[in-house]
Amino acid sequence: MRINHLFISINAADFASQSDWWTKLIGRHWDREPMPSCHEWELTDDILFQVLDSPEGSGGTSVSMHVPDVDAQIKRLSTVGIKVPEPVKVEGFANLRYSEFADPEGNIVGLLDGN
Repeated sequence: MRINHLFISINAADFASQSDWWTKLIGRHWDREPMPSCHEWELTDDILFQVLDSPEGSGGTSVSMHVPDVDAQIKRLSTVGIKVPEPVKVEGFANLRYSEFADPEGNIVGLLDGN
């Protein structure tokens, strides 16, 4: 199977609030609104992230993002009101660190750096 694009979708009970929260987390406004119930960010050429207006499925998603500097992201997020715990070393890896928190509807968000 060849996959052209990967779509990661968060179901939101409060579409406007979730879209605002993810805008703060990602650090920029969504790239497009392919339909009235979807805000979409192009994270890479092949990875698209979406917030969907879908109350029945909210709170059941997990998204982890590997970033170059997790400490810098935690600092940036604190300036926009998103509290992220200090990262912990992931056992079995030389220097992989991970921090886990939740969005306002309970979806798990992870930030990690290193390898």
